[in-house]
Amino acid sequence: MHVLAGLDGVATTAQLARAGVTARDLRAAVDSGAVLRLRRGWFALPAVPLDQRRAVAAGGVLSCASGLDARGLWVLETSRLHVAVPPHSSERRAGDGTLLHWRAWEGCGPETSSLDGLRSSLLHLLACVDGEDALMTFDSAVNSGAIALDDLLALRGLAPTGKQWVFDEVDPLSQSGLETRVRRCGRRLGVRVRSQVPIPRVGRVDVVLGERLVFEPDGRAFHSGSHQLEEDYRRSLELAAQGYLCIRLSTRQIIASWERTENVIRGLVRRKEHLWSGRRHGERR
Repeated sequence: MHVLAGLDGVATTAQLARAGVTARDLRAAVDSGAVLRLRRGWFALPAVPLDQRRAVAAGGVLSCASGLDARGLWVLETSRLHVAVPPHSSERRAGDGTLLHWRAWEGCGPETSSLDGLRSSLLHLLACVDGEDALMTFDSAVNSGAIALDDLLALRGLAPTGKQWVFDEVDPLSQSGLETRVRRCGRRLGVRVRSQVPIPRVGRVDVVLGERLVFEPDGRAFHSGSHQLEEDYRRSLELAAQGYLCIRLSTRQIIASWERTENVIRGLVRRKEHLWSGRRHGERR
């Protein structure tokens, strides 16, 4: 149905009627499967992403972690469907696996009838998850170009109490939430932290703690024999040749087994392995 496509794929009965769609036309489209009825008075094209259709069926728009994930941003919380509903909505109960958000911020509204705006979704996320988890997504949003750093920082005044610090730690150079977590660890330990550091004959490395402790978080699937894997091996060898201590970490080690990983990093810093002066043998080349 062309009219529905022009309305971002989701519309109310009233919107369709104003566009000239008759009740008979709508029934025929639903009966043929060309249009889906999501809830009373709401319809969508089958091409609309499932999570967005589920959000409308729940009485709102896809938002928070779910809305940001739909935009391709780095999101840690994906266990539930996050739906923003109007503050005075009668919807008070969600189905299994769905979390409703009622709060609204002036100037931060939905982008379409099924997807919340980026700013609104970021603020919902900040109110919903742990500050470090939100920082992972904020870094991703700025690094990807989804939002300019200045525009993100302008939301600080709307941040929930106790979460303003997240804006202070946003790093536009951080390319994934994995890097964000390692960077935060270094700062908690009181050591210098740098992101995307250029090193001669190596290229840019993801995170450097102190002077020589290099971390390369790897969120890619393992592809044995791939050109990228060979390049990783070359980089690691060159880093070792120059005296750097390079540690590659998997997604599991940073997310599921973070306590163990953080303890190892703490031990390295405690032994001053992050400093050139902490090397046990030889001199920096």
